[in-house]
Amino acid sequence: MKVKKRIFKLGETEKKILVAVGLGALVVSTLVLPNLPIAIRGIVKLRGNKWLNKTFENMKKKGLINLGGEKIKLTAKGKRMLREVELSDLKLTKPKEWDGIWRLVSYDIPEKYKKSRDFFRYILLKNGFCQIQESLWVHPYQCKEEIAAVTKNIHLSRYVIMMETEKLPNEMDMQDHFGLSELEE
Repeated sequence: MKVKKRIFKLGETEKKILVAVGLGALVVSTLVLPNLPIAIRGIVKLRGNKWLNKTFENMKKKGLINLGGEKIKLTAKGKRMLREVELSDLKLTKPKEWDGIWRLVSYDIPEKYKKSRDFFRYILLKNGFCQIQESLWVHPYQCKEEIAAVTKNIHLSRYVIMMETEKLPNEMDMQDHFGLSELEE
């Protein structure tokens, strides 16, 4: 299965700049001052202001930011990419003990939302979900709130269903896959 990873169009520095601009922490006039946002201060120190200005110009060409006056603002596309950056950093917490309940995520997302569907699939894979059928994924730990937040943010809530069960047809395989067999011994 091939998952398109749109989020990686951005370099790490661009991601940090998006986050800083999104928080309103970056103003052009701060670029020459020592109180740059911590996230990019070290990079500027290593590479210089010329490199940073070029990065801003590249981000402007990509349609992510608007440069005007002393402020840098995110465009609509920049806001979408910022949301994707934030969502791609989502990490499910793993409790010390498994509660014996399997969490199932099922979806039927129309083709017209293919990019969002691919991004959602990427989030599932990144967080360790195991695909057991074409649009059915399983995870052993609580994830209802996180999945709800992701689907709400990418406007797919109506196409995604979360379920819980104590038994799976291939439960032993799933326990092995998630390393839960050792926990029960």
